[in-house]
Amino acid sequence: MRTTRWKRSVVAATFLFFGREVHGAHPLVTEDTGTQGKGGWQLELNGERNRDDGVRGAQAAAVVSYGFADSVDLQAGLPWQDLGDERGRGDAFVDLKWRFWESGAWSLGVKPGITMPTGRDELGLGAGRTTWGGLLIASYEGERWIVHAHAGYRRNRNTLGERESLGQLAGAVLYKATERVRPLLDVSRGTNPDPASDKALQSAVLGVIWQVTRNLDLDAGLRRGNEPAIDRALMLGATIRW
Repeated sequence: MRTTRWKRSVVAATFLFFGREVHGAHPLVTEDTGTQGKGGWQLELNGERNRDDGVRGAQAAAVVSYGFADSVDLQAGLPWQDLGDERGRGDAFVDLKWRFWESGAWSLGVKPGITMPTGRDELGLGAGRTTWGGLLIASYEGERWIVHAHAGYRRNRNTLGERESLGQLAGAVLYKATERVRPLLDVSRGTNPDPASDKALQSAVLGVIWQVTRNLDLDAGLRRGNEPAIDRALMLGATIRW
């Protein structure tokens, strides 16, 4: 059904443009100010199985990060989507993350980026045009608790008839249960790209990040969304650093 396909594709695109599920510490939607350090590399592989209005779908992504400087990362990634009736690669993206201020446990950063129209927009897999946007990020890391928040904007140029100005607010709390295990709760609220609806996209993620070794993290999460967001999703990921 065209309406269902359109809804699923734009929600997937919204999570891609702002979401941590392809940009950082999966399964968080909220970004953090952490970087790889000068010369450091990171590869993140993540995916999810989701269900929305009775239709099953999936998303996956590979993201590479390189530490240009101690406080600056360059990131590039390519997502893949299964919308239930169409599947294929989405829009590739390039981001730059800069942690510009630190004081004790607190830090601030910015993350501008662009997406390129590598996904087939006629199938709902991409925007059809180059888009741009950015995040303003705040992080706090204490002895036991970690808190992240971001505010984001995207100029969503597209050929799909979606809104071209999208915003998002997100926040997350992680608890250092042990030296290697961190349960987490993440919530987000963003502009609905459907111009016929003013109802915001809202989601909540309950998950855990397990640091298996110094250079390997595994994670899992369950995400629930309101109407018109994707109803539910099981999220899995792995992060490798060197």
